[in-house]
Amino acid sequence: MRLVSRCRVAFDRPSGIVEAETEDLSARGLFIRTDSLLPVGEETEVRVVLPDGTLLALRARVAHMLTPSAAKALGRHPGMGFELVGRDTPELIRLRTYIDNLKTEITSPGLSTTTQVIVCEPSTPMRTRMARCLEAAGFKVSAVANATEALEMCAVWRPDAIVAAAMMDTMTGVDLAYAMSEHSTLSDVPLVLTGEEGDLGRLEAFRAGVRDYIPIPFLDEELVIRMHRIAAPSPSTSQGLRGNLVDIGLGTLLSLFEFERKSGILLLLRNGEIARIFVSEGKILKVEANTTNGVARPKERLMRLLDWRDGQFEFSPAAIGGPDEVGVTVTALLLEHARKSDEETGKGRPI
Repeated sequence: MRLVSRCRVAFDRPSGIVEAETEDLSARGLFIRTDSLLPVGEETEVRVVLPDGTLLALRARVAHMLTPSAAKALGRHPGMGFELVGRDTPELIRLRTYIDNLKTEITSPGLSTTTQVIVCEPSTPMRTRMARCLEAAGFKVSAVANATEALEMCAVWRPDAIVAAAMMDTMTGVDLAYAMSEHSTLSDVPLVLTGEEGDLGRLEAFRAGVRDYIPIPFLDEELVIRMHRIAAPSPSTSQGLRGNLVDIGLGTLLSLFEFERKSGILLLLRNGEIARIFVSEGKILKVEANTTNGVARPKERLMRLLDWRDGQFEFSPAAIGGPDEVGVTVTALLLEHARKSDEETGKGRPI
């Protein structure tokens, strides 16, 4: 069983040391995202740093590779699949323990009934890949090449969800979203788009009513998890939270997540600006923003976001993993922000 896990990794090439990250791990091997490919069959030492800082030196053999051209056609990252070789060392045993712990923490929600999904993708390799991974997860899938065919299929039977490419000839994914919103029986069918990482495309999709947006490249597991979430939501555990920052400030939201130990992604939108905050068990692990204003450190980005007094927010519950890039608790962050705000206010006061 392969599990998605982002770990820093390094391996040796004749030209020197290559630093990269893992895409997934298993007890028998790992996939490393990198453009620095080794020949299939070559053995090397792979040094993996687990999220808790543990360094594992593992002996591994290149079992297969995904070249940049093949990765682009499949909507994946280029890289190499390594098979772990040699005897059971203490490092290998620690890796298996880490994977066993992940299995207990991250599980995919099940589907109580067969969920029917339409995959709308013009690229044949990508369409085949998406259909196969969803079928393997228990979905009943019908795959078509364009939005017109998807709408024609919807006239025969109503799907539980649709996943479509954002960029298609004649009718784009956003056009499909607007067409569905005007349809009496399709207006409440969840639509997910796949497309480039650009923030403008994502913002346009959300404005059109798209339920979710998956940037390319993506993992099979990511697609399955997101489709599970929108096609079979659980009222008690998967209910999201959305609203206006004028009514509920970001500091209040983060305090709530910390107190209730929430896990998920908080999306923030304001005048073309987009930010995403990744929360695990109430702790902020990572922050992404399309406008950094020269601020590189995640903690300082959060400080800027706490200054927002307006905008929209949406919180989507999800299992979040990976290293802690912020390095501070929500409580400590809010106290520091309040102190700096007081200092800034004090500068303008008359003496």
